[in-house]
Amino acid sequence: MFALLVDARLAAKLSDLPLVGGHISPDHDLGITGVKAVIASDALTADQVKALNEQISRLDGDHPRFPEETRGRALVALDYEWGGEKRTPLMFRLAGAKPAEDRENDAPAPKLLNAAPVVETWAAPAAAGVRAAAAPPAAPDAPAAPAAAWVTLDRSFGPLYLRRLGASYQGEKLWVLCDATVHAGPLELGVDGLGLGIALDGKDFTPSGRLDGLSLSFRKPPLEISGAFLNKPVTADSPYDRLIEGSALIKTPSASFGAIGAYEHLKSGTQSMFLYAELGAAFGGPPAFRVTAVKAGIGYNSSLRVPAIDQVAGFPLLRGIADAGQDTPPEPLDVLKELTEGTDGAPAWVTPHEDSVWLALGLNADIFEVVHCKALAFAEFGPDDLVVGLLGSAKAQFPDPAKGLGEPYASVELDISAVYRRSADMLAVDARLAPDSFLLDRSVHLTGGAALRLWFGGSDHPGDFVFTIGGYHPRFAPPAHYPQADPVGVDWTSGSELTVKGTSYFALTPSAVMAGGRLDLRYDGSWAKARVDVGFDALVEWAPFHYEVDVWAEVTAQVWLLFGWSGEASLGARLSVWGPSFGGTAHVKVLGISIPIDFGEPKAGPATIGWEQFRTLLPQHPLTLAPVDGLHPDHATAARQTEPAGSGSGGWTATADGFAFTVGSAFPASALEVNGVDETGDETGDGAAEVGIRPMGKSGLAVTLSVTVEEETADGHWRQLPADRMQDWDVSVRSTPQPAALWGAGKADDALSADPFVHGLVSGARIAVPAPRLPEAAASSRSGRLDHAPLPEGALPLDPDAAPAGVRGEREEAAGTGALRVGTAEQTAQRKAALAALATAGYPLDAAPELDRYAREAAFSSPPLRLVHS
Repeated sequence: MFALLVDARLAAKLSDLPLVGGHISPDHDLGITGVKAVIASDALTADQVKALNEQISRLDGDHPRFPEETRGRALVALDYEWGGEKRTPLMFRLAGAKPAEDRENDAPAPKLLNAAPVVETWAAPAAAGVRAAAAPPAAPDAPAAPAAAWVTLDRSFGPLYLRRLGASYQGEKLWVLCDATVHAGPLELGVDGLGLGIALDGKDFTPSGRLDGLSLSFRKPPLEISGAFLNKPVTADSPYDRLIEGSALIKTPSASFGAIGAYEHLKSGTQSMFLYAELGAAFGGPPAFRVTAVKAGIGYNSSLRVPAIDQVAGFPLLRGIADAGQDTPPEPLDVLKELTEGTDGAPAWVTPHEDSVWLALGLNADIFEVVHCKALAFAEFGPDDLVVGLLGSAKAQFPDPAKGLGEPYASVELDISAVYRRSADMLAVDARLAPDSFLLDRSVHLTGGAALRLWFGGSDHPGDFVFTIGGYHPRFAPPAHYPQADPVGVDWTSGSELTVKGTSYFALTPSAVMAGGRLDLRYDGSWAKARVDVGFDALVEWAPFHYEVDVWAEVTAQVWLLFGWSGEASLGARLSVWGPSFGGTAHVKVLGISIPIDFGEPKAGPATIGWEQFRTLLPQHPLTLAPVDGLHPDHATAARQTEPAGSGSGGWTATADGFAFTVGSAFPASALEVNGVDETGDETGDGAAEVGIRPMGKSGLAVTLSVTVEEETADGHWRQLPADRMQDWDVSVRSTPQPAALWGAGKADDALSADPFVHGLVSGARIAVPAPRLPEAAASSRSGRLDHAPLPEGALPLDPDAAPAGVRGEREEAAGTGALRVGTAEQTAQRKAALAALATAGYPLDAAPELDRYAREAAFSSPPLRLVHS
């Protein structure tokens, strides 16, 4: 048998609330001053409880009374002050109680996450104007149910409107709940789960703010806006300490605008956010091209994962959050979850990344109301990379299901991706038919893919490229960095007996071009089997020119006899031709017997060529010189005056602050020498590389790129610059991969090697002249190096003995910069008079008295002169 009364002092204010606390002024702040609770044992009788309540009434202050009807349940009172005045405490029970008949209203309480719903109200007898909510009466052994007490405030604090204040107990914390909204004209921002939590463990009574979410509402015809934002809980191992996600919808009579976004605050202190929006409307336009939606996105301290070609169609930013005319639109929050969390084990599409910013802009369009297209251009700018790309998807169905003309008999969907990444210095373009593309029947699948790769100077494979549609020639072994593309073709299975499969390919590389196709028809019945195989492969190599073409057709059949399957009977032919020199062989196959027929020259691979023929494969000018730094601005004018038109020869007019030029050679070398000094160093790898000329069948050649720097002597002759004068010159070797088809070692028919490039050869150099240095002693110079322009004779119009008169300039006292005041009407008139006087004296000037542009743009780093009269 026991009875307990607890009285604890607290110090919490509504200004401690997150988001809205800053709108509450100190004069109107509401403070929580204490919490009191009473609980009595079930063994106490009603008379004993009544006696205890009489004793409590004699205590100082307001205290809750022991419940007389539901003993064993706690009653909690929350003391608070508002506007400097003490208010009636908020009282609520921690268990069921008999509900009162009268209720204030049935407005739902702001929801707390993981809280049981409040379904009944109870009016405390000692708290006029205060109502409490609790669960219905429970059995004596039932667990305690959450309850809440509310008081109506209907008070505005600037844009904050606080409708009700509540109190509840949950999760070993006393919660102060707020039913509030933020108004800004027609804009209303509601809060969900806004409150202060005060732990009652006796260790720390510091309040902690809570905000589960926000709701957005704006209604002012013709514009309507609605949205919801969730403050998502984060785990201890999460990189975030705050994560807010949400979506919004903007409606007008002619368009709808959907948006999703997220704000992430990392534990490291970095703030990351992104926003994506899509506007769907009838934009109009000609039938050939009608825009149906516009989309845009931006991310700050955020990174965008680029999808592979087989992920383009499902990429959330391309797929969008609105219906593009052929699919059911996804839920915005599902799209947001996919962006930030990923799906099916795949990583998130958008992740925080410090100092990175991405932008995206796209549209949906209909072409002739048949082809539905989606396109998205994006760029990401980071401290260590730049990514620019274009993603697209186009789908056409015949007839279009949206027109209600029946099931489509053809459907083609093409996905496209084009991405340039600066860190790899490579452009990657891919295209792919979607797996659900078909023709005539859904069982007739269309397949195929295409890829383009361009590797630039800063990549791992500079100068390399490849373009392929459907794959490569069987004899060609693509390097590991070449893309793989699905064969272009059709795959049809009719039941379990007849299958038709056709494929084709085309590819272009630095060493060869190739194409081919194949049709395979199979019948697998219960009494017979048959196969028809038709195809061709063609390969053309350059330098030297060589081609190979294979064409074949074969028919094979089997039948079921009484004792089992018969032997396989076949009939076919294969033709292979090559050249130069032209030759080939034909094979005729009858009943398993192959008969070869040779014609022309035997197959021997490409023949070697001579130097004169190989020279035609090189540029007309294989050696090049080009200035890259320190060229004087007047060089172009001087070149036009001293060089014949179109000659491209002559000297460079360089500045005295240092000069640099490059030397390039279309014929790679194994070493570089400047004025007889080997400058190759370790730039080309281990030891000096050897040069090969594959079309000529040459290998192991030692080729030196020699650069000679000379100076003009006093007597007008030229001599090689002395070695001591070359010490400060900076020479850097340039080594770029060379095509193995031209410069690889081996025979001419080895052009289809695994690596299409030869590495380690010298392709040029960059030579920088040091900036001039002052000599220790003055040096003499020939008078002929100096020149002057004599002034024409004439009468000086001004009197040299005249005293200064009129205005004079004095420095302004104010520091800083100032604009020259030269555009006033008075000053313009004075300049006009001066120009007229000069013209009268015989010195006309082609000048206008107005200085409008100069007056607008003139600015000085020091104070200007102020004109004053003498």
